Amino acid sequence: MSEFSVNDILVRGARGLARLVDLRPFLDSILSDLGASTGAGSGAIFAGDSADGELRIVASLDLGTDAEAGLSAAVRNPAHAVARTFATGETGYDVLPGAPGGPALRTHVPLIVASDGMDRIVGVLALAHDRPIDAGLRPIMLAAADLVAVAITAADRGGRA
Repeated sequence: MSEFSVNDILVRGARGLARLVDLRPFLDSILSDLGASTGAGSGAIFAGDSADGELRIVASLDLGTDAEAGLSAAVRNPAHAVARTFATGETGYDVLPGAPGGPALRTHVPLIVASDGMDRIVGVLALAHDRPIDAGLRPIMLAAADLVAVAITAADRGGRA
């Protein structure tokens, strides 16, 4: 577990977003803090490419190059849990993985922003972990996902992604 409180995730996230210059360090920090507070063994933040809608990894936690490449290929399958979350906007906590190996459970949180009065999914926050995520952490994860969604949207508008 982390040496900071889970509320620090939101404080550091809000401060980082207000001072956003480069997207990747901000996303890495949020993902690292979430991983530490949830005990996640690995994770990734995916953004939907505005040109073709394809998901791409924009930040990762403890994924090697091969694992990142494999995950990028796997999410091209519409049946993959990350692709389904991106398509439906449904959050999934403590889901059994579709493929063997790695941590026992997965959590997928859609990254949603409002645009012209409609919700728009801009990506997915995914964590892999061995123990169920404490229900008390779920609102923190959702708020962190909101910060990430705003950062990705701002970076896309400013060309910093």
